[in-house]
Amino acid sequence: MRRIPSHLVALALALVLLPSCFASSRAATAALDSTCKYDDGMYTTGALKVIWKPIVNVPTILRPGDTLTVWANAASSVTGWAASLKFGALVIPLPAAGGGFDAGRNFWVLGFTVPAGTAEEVYDLVLASNATATDTARHAVKVIPAFRKDYYFAQITDTHLPSNNFSSNNGWSTCDTAQVADWNAVVNDFNYIHPEFVLHTGDLVNEGALQRLYHMYEYARAKQLMYRLRDPIFLVAGNHDVGGWTATPVPIGTARVDWWRFFGWPSFASPPAGFPYHSQVYSFDYDSLHVAGMEAYNNYDNYLPGTYGTDSFTAEEMNWLQADLAAATGKRKLFFYHYDFNQGNSGKQINLATLGLDGAIWGHVHSVADKTNRSIPFDLGLQCASSNRRAYRIFRVHNSVITPTRILYAGTTTDSLSESWTGPNDGTRTQLTCSVRNRVNETWDHSRLVFHMVDHDSNYAATGGTVAQVIREGGKAHVYVDCVLTGGGVITNVSVYPTTPIVTAVDGWFAAAVRFERPAPSPFRPAGGRLSLRYSLPASAAVRLEVFDLSGRRVATLADGHQPPGEHSASWDGRDADGRVAAAGLYFAKLRAGGAERAARIVLVR
Repeated sequence: MRRIPSHLVALALALVLLPSCFASSRAATAALDSTCKYDDGMYTTGALKVIWKPIVNVPTILRPGDTLTVWANAASSVTGWAASLKFGALVIPLPAAGGGFDAGRNFWVLGFTVPAGTAEEVYDLVLASNATATDTARHAVKVIPAFRKDYYFAQITDTHLPSNNFSSNNGWSTCDTAQVADWNAVVNDFNYIHPEFVLHTGDLVNEGALQRLYHMYEYARAKQLMYRLRDPIFLVAGNHDVGGWTATPVPIGTARVDWWRFFGWPSFASPPAGFPYHSQVYSFDYDSLHVAGMEAYNNYDNYLPGTYGTDSFTAEEMNWLQADLAAATGKRKLFFYHYDFNQGNSGKQINLATLGLDGAIWGHVHSVADKTNRSIPFDLGLQCASSNRRAYRIFRVHNSVITPTRILYAGTTTDSLSESWTGPNDGTRTQLTCSVRNRVNETWDHSRLVFHMVDHDSNYAATGGTVAQVIREGGKAHVYVDCVLTGGGVITNVSVYPTTPIVTAVDGWFAAAVRFERPAPSPFRPAGGRLSLRYSLPASAAVRLEVFDLSGRRVATLADGHQPPGEHSASWDGRDADGRVAAAGLYFAKLRAGGAERAARIVLVR
């Protein structure tokens, strides 16, 4: 491996230690847009811990009753695995569905069942065991009622967060976040158009090596920005993400190794026999559509050229791709990647006919011309979402037929969407109206607006759209309204307002019929597994299940939201809301279901 000259190492160390604008704040994630107030906590904010998959850039899309597969990085001796989905204060425990330690891959492959009745939303995944700290993968699991036959997906590329200026250029500043406004503009459009998922074809950040250098934390900051999407995003790396810039004075391979810490799997450094990949390759299915993605790069800093070559794609990657596509029989096949860097050397490798692809989409060429013929099979480049261009593309799918739109542009007077609200959409209002102007010459007939209303145990109705569902948690009623956003500058007005009270636990018969079983096992020893709490409701009700200590302090919230009638269960791992192990002693579980209250004693021992 090539050594970095000592004077560059010294320079890098000096720059890191210099007082900077980052020293003015200890709030690691307080502001991600226009300020430079970050601290050293951003170096680890968002880094992978126990959960390796699903994660924000390799999420999963499931239906109630499906099995969620979780990769967990932990020793083979770990026991007591437990998982839940989390949305705000709403926690949905996931029943175990098998799995175990995979000796070939050297990590755990666990299964959990998505419970019936789980509402449609993108959830955080929470995973715990008897020997690992509770870990959370944010924005990692999308639950849908069923695979749709008529839907959209979207593409975005070359976001170059947080700025497209290089650290080696004159005028470069650690406080430059020019590209974040571009990102927000595109995300705003996506959050109204409502694609089932988003494909990001690389160059998420501008200079991957700056995760460590100059306190820029590019990966950590970009990861925080990805959470602003309301739908899952699948990401493949580009040359700016993992290529490594020789002008950036950090050790060779820094960009790639740090990428693995935030968006990939550290096993790539020395892959086990059961997981023999040196770069991130993966695929997923949405009904009849099979989507495969691979990273693409120039190996600028000559990191392990025997493994990664000088340009992608490597033989290892191409072998995987051919095998993956061959196995996807009977499906439409789409490949997304950053760019075919080998086409000037060994020849173009991504050949639609040879690979049997229905489509390939890519980025890298910021000003690529749009194609007028976009029928299957299509080979489409996309312009960048940075540099005030704010480009994206929507793909309409109807009965397995994929129809790409032209390149669209967010935040312009001729394209994109804009909205205004009659008040703050923050859970404090009982009535609210949103007016959306769709300037695109496309009608979005699968749009979905989310109104965050106050939860007063009232049903909500809408005008201008149809209420698809309501999720209640933490004193808020999240009202999801499906609507049509007509194109050509038409303004669509959608209003949400309360109607009749929810008929739940207001009568004596309901309170008498609520059942709360004694928590088991008793006494409860966290090292031996989780505490099970079971209860039943005679009718739908707003439910809150909490654990309190003897002083009345709330230790944990196990359920919070509206639940249907029938049998329900929750579990407690013996930890408080911050993940700390609770002390041995006496606790109480309190169940509130509408007007009914039940309590049960918990004896926690060590």
